[in-house]
Amino acid sequence: MFQQLETMSASRHGRLCLRKVADYRFAGAISQVPLMFNEMREASRHFPIVFPAASPQRPVAILGDSDGINRFVDESGRWTAGYLPAFIRKYPFALAPQEARDGQHAVLIDPKAPHFSVEEGEPLFDGQSVVTQGSVAEAIAFLKRFQKEANAVPGHFQALTDSGVLIERHLDLRKDGKVARRITGVCLVNRDRLTSLSDATLANWARSGLLEAVHAHWMSLSNFHRLIN
Repeated sequence: MFQQLETMSASRHGRLCLRKVADYRFAGAISQVPLMFNEMREASRHFPIVFPAASPQRPVAILGDSDGINRFVDESGRWTAGYLPAFIRKYPFALAPQEARDGQHAVLIDPKAPHFSVEEGEPLFDGQSVVTQGSVAEAIAFLKRFQKEANAVPGHFQALTDSGVLIERHLDLRKDGKVARRITGVCLVNRDRLTSLSDATLANWARSGLLEAVHAHWMSLSNFHRLIN
């Protein structure tokens, strides 16, 4: 999705303006995106949600498969799902840690993104300073909220790994009686293992929202058909 990341600065990007775009072809080759804890319910209505075997504490929404095609972006660049994940909404901005400033982050941009123009939109800078109101300020504020929530995700889902309810699977997606695609390297929450947990554990998960997230994960699995239709 990101073609080129640069630290946002007045010297390099002082002429750039941020504009609204409705063309999502920039995300056309994204086959999965990380989800925030508070996205699970809404995302489950539109995408299959799994836990990567390599990083099971970070759930992802599957948008395509190994062919590198996002099934939710059509040929005209229209986003066809009813929900747009926060990971895509934050584009074309990103954050990177600043080595000299512990806990501080620099704002990065993809200057090649269609969101930027020198002819229309809201300027990124007012002189040497980043603008503090309007769409640019809102985008940067959203980016910082996203980063905070992303940092918290593993803590929300660590209990799934610790309790042993995740099982690695490969998933065969069938069409017309044949395997059309295979999804590998993913984990699913096993119902039998979950229901064998103690009442106290399940009560804790219910209070924390984790149990609701697990049910959203299960519900989302019915969306795999959208990847082949």
